[in-house]
Amino acid sequence: MAIIRPFKAIRPDPKVAHLVASVPYDVVNRKEAAELAKDNPINFLRVTRSEIELNENIDAYDRSVYEKQEKILKE
Repeated sequence: MAIIRPFKAIRPDPKVAHLVASVPYDVVNRKEAAELAKDNPINFLRVTRSEIELNENIDAYDRSVYEKQEKILKE
């Protein structure tokens, strides 16, 4: 039998939800994600594709990407 546990959701303010919303992370490449999130500090691609916040030579699976992802999500 499955165990279902409640969790606290993270929801944006309805006034800015349209700015937070983003395409799924796997339908855009790094360059496209960067372009979509450009000039929008609260676009969720900054979390799901956080490598766009780092040097383009950093591998998308580098530990620093996950650390950046955590930092952005907490902010």
